[in-house]
Amino acid sequence: MHGVKRKQYSREILKQKHLQDQLKIKTYKELVDKTLDTRDNKIFTSESLGLTSKVLELNPEFNTVWNYRRDIILHLRDTAPTEFWENELQFTMEKLRRFPKVYWIWNHRIWVLNNFPHATTKIWMVELAIVDKLLSMDARNYHGWHYRRLIIKKLETLTDKSMNTEELAYVTTIINKNISNYSAWHQRVQLITNLFEEHELKKEEMKKMVLEEILYITNAIYTDADDQSVWFYTKWFLENEIVRLILTGDEYIKMLEDMNNNIVLINNDDLEFSGTENSWCLKILIVIEDALKSTGHAVEEEHTKEYLKKLIELDPQRTKRYLHLLSK
Repeated sequence: MHGVKRKQYSREILKQKHLQDQLKIKTYKELVDKTLDTRDNKIFTSESLGLTSKVLELNPEFNTVWNYRRDIILHLRDTAPTEFWENELQFTMEKLRRFPKVYWIWNHRIWVLNNFPHATTKIWMVELAIVDKLLSMDARNYHGWHYRRLIIKKLETLTDKSMNTEELAYVTTIINKNISNYSAWHQRVQLITNLFEEHELKKEEMKKMVLEEILYITNAIYTDADDQSVWFYTKWFLENEIVRLILTGDEYIKMLEDMNNNIVLINNDDLEFSGTENSWCLKILIVIEDALKSTGHAVEEEHTKEYLKKLIELDPQRTKRYLHLLSK
């Protein structure tokens, strides 16, 4: 770690540490061999469940052992009390606190909930609150966001009620706290798409949302013009077919022209402040120009080739892509 003085170990201490590590590896291998032997012999008991716990404590990414654990639970489920399932949820929570980005732990937890006997809506609501807390500690954990979508989907099935509006409000709060949260912007794409495609809003409500979203995006790009999350979302929104259908032709063209003017201002500010233009601004200006031309609207002066030439200098890693676009 930066600012922490590196420890100096003597040869004797290093030798002892090496021996200790060898012992740990030997113990771990013996434990794994024993656990896999019980699996191969189709032993599904509380003792074999305990063996999987020990292995997963040392290596939570051992998916084969997670699979074996689920097989054991299926064999024990008919006689297992409710407390057994609660303990299993506690087991996964302990692992998530230590290893919040290990997919197999999230995968096992949702499996436990789906197999929890007589699981009520209340259990899933409690789980949603738990996800809230986990994401408050690490709002960018994409495993947590994927898990949240699974919980929401289950709750919608149980209650026969859409949660898109509530989730959009939640996502907006998260983005407002940290505009660089790519996972939250991705979730926003899913939610707005759902709201439109599932016809949850009246036509006037849809138009109101689109107009508000234009303002939201504009504020976002002014807040941090270097954040790629915002630009990815902006590109999606500008090219979205649903947006084009909700707005009239003139409204869509005005949106593109207003966005173009704002981005030109941001790019000029960057040029004045740092001496270089903003590559993301140039990329989205190309998108806007293409979108305007696709409407049949006459573009007074085309700048795409000029922007591509500038991008070759600003973003040399993608030179071949820009040259390809120039050749069209």
